[in-house]
Amino acid sequence: MPDFSKDTLQEINQAFKAWLSDEYHSRKHSSTGKSPLARFVDNIECVRSAPDNLKDHFRKVARRRVNKDRTIVLDKRLYEGPVELIGKQVELFFHEEERDRVEIRYKQKSYGILKQVDLNVNCRVKRDKNNDPIISGGNSIPQSGRIWEIES
Repeated sequence: MPDFSKDTLQEINQAFKAWLSDEYHSRKHSSTGKSPLARFVDNIECVRSAPDNLKDHFRKVARRRVNKDRTIVLDKRLYEGPVELIGKQVELFFHEEERDRVEIRYKQKSYGILKQVDLNVNCRVKRDKNNDPIISGGNSIPQSGRIWEIES
């Protein structure tokens, strides 16, 4: 681009676009014997479209251990994990702006999307001596003032 004298970004962009289409893409390369545009068109069958889940390839990854009560904490949010992963180190895949869609994986196998723990329901779950859950009534208020009350 001899004697180039442009002042604005728009003029520079227009000049570059003209040079790219008029000179560069139409001139034969010394190494290939073809113009870049002709070479691209000759191999158009090699060009693939982007996958449908392209956005999922750009997720963040966090490594966490699944707690004994199946919960996983990610950025001060509590999620419920699969029972079979208790005690295991897992990978959580997520987008910063979509915290309701957190995928859990263990050893390259997906276990689906995690569900956020409903704290209102979770506070009513008791455990017996075998660590089995017992859900207390939603409307009952413990007479002792404690959250957990032994039922008689």
